[in-house]
Amino acid sequence: MSYFTTNTYQLKREIVNFSKKICKNSNKPTSKFVTDMLYGISKSKDILLSSISEALDENISKINTIDRLSNNLSLDLDESIFLNYCNLAFDALGDEPVFLVDDSDVTKPLGNKFEALGIVRDGSSKDKSYEKGYHHTEIVGLTNNFKQPISLFSKIHSSTQKEYISNNNVTYEGLNFVVTLLNERSLQGTFVLDRGYDSNDIFNYFFNKNQHFVIRLTEKRKIYYKHRWNKITTLRDGYKGKLKFNIMFQNVEKECLISVIKAQITASKKWINIFFVYGLSDTPMMLASNIPIKSKEDALKVARLYFSRWRIEEYFKFKKQEYNFENFRVRSLKSINNLNLLLTYTIGFIALMCEKLGKNMFAQEIIKESKSLKDKVYLWFYQMARGIYNILKNAKIGIKEWQNIQKTPPNYCQLSLF
Repeated sequence: MSYFTTNTYQLKREIVNFSKKICKNSNKPTSKFVTDMLYGISKSKDILLSSISEALDENISKINTIDRLSNNLSLDLDESIFLNYCNLAFDALGDEPVFLVDDSDVTKPLGNKFEALGIVRDGSSKDKSYEKGYHHTEIVGLTNNFKQPISLFSKIHSSTQKEYISNNNVTYEGLNFVVTLLNERSLQGTFVLDRGYDSNDIFNYFFNKNQHFVIRLTEKRKIYYKHRWNKITTLRDGYKGKLKFNIMFQNVEKECLISVIKAQITASKKWINIFFVYGLSDTPMMLASNIPIKSKEDALKVARLYFSRWRIEEYFKFKKQEYNFENFRVRSLKSINNLNLLLTYTIGFIALMCEKLGKNMFAQEIIKESKSLKDKVYLWFYQMARGIYNILKNAKIGIKEWQNIQKTPPNYCQLSLF
């Protein structure tokens, strides 16, 4: 019975140490709040404040704990916490960081009291219907060893906000933040985007920022090849693929063929590489990248970089399924974003624990406690989250005893006449 006190003690220590690292410049009330939320979300595997309150197991009325957490969520969180978290995340990305950019949605079809509730397209529905909800923009990096997604920018927003400009404006806000972090470290990143981002503005942005990109192209795109402008679909249909490689696609290993040509796009009239990928479906895939291609291995690397994009889709799915993210009850947009940010820290902690697999015995013990059927997976998040949940559910007390809370001495009073 290895899950008793030792694992619980060790896991609490890991959570508290992680919280101390990201809150090292914050005051004690803020640090306590962040630690409580990290522990509560991890133990309950939920973002409902009632579930988090139960997980904290405080010796006060449950409604008082919920009120305290709710009040803290309505305040501005210390920005230094997020910067400290990003520094920890960047340390796990390696010298050639890869970033995945995508948008999702948070639907609240029965919601009426949420602030700035807009209309979004429900990507998880079969008919892609429109529901009440929020837009969700995310940028994740892939960890160096196990390629686990770790978020560096996450924002919930709505087109009904008074100061709202556009969805693209939020995307550029996230890109500017990540590029600034790269410049501070003198690194060049690679950004992977789906065809929804195929625009001249996006291409020009990466050219101006001197960053690498891999972007899937739409069939409307025209490219300059062999001294004239061509429809990209015409060129795509004229090739069959020369380079052969195998790739895991939708949990099935498929054999693909790739053709690569050098061409110009209308954005900045700069030469880039165009990739045609055959074999995944009836319609070949078209990619654009400014990564230099000097060998067959370089071409295959670019293709595999794009196929790693599914990890951000899995990241969205993980947030919604494992932590029930769409079921939040806080109403103000600030509270919603703060709750999303604290969940981001929790998943970031999971990603960093996954990166220790093979090096840290306790990380392996957490995977063991998940009692999963598969021994080897590409995304360790589910096993790690369930292992943490299974260990913490045996905890008899909360996290309060681990926090350095100053106690008021007996018979203490602030004002005395004697």
